[in-house]
Amino acid sequence: MAGFDHYTLGYLTFVLMNLTMLSGAFIFLNKNRKSFWVKMHIMLSIVTYILMVLTILLVR
Repeated sequence: MAGFDHYTLGYLTFVLMNLTMLSGAFIFLNKNRKSFWVKMHIMLSIVTYILMVLTILLVR
């Protein structure tokens, strides 16, 4: 696997942040709080946070 530069990690993090916000909006709009979107939101949040930390460490 080729290494990721900070541009790739930055763009990927930006896309995942948008998807995380979108899944949060679906949770807010959905009446059923125990839905697929809650699990998706948690997974996206964790992955996005890890990528943000990696991007920050790579840029420093």
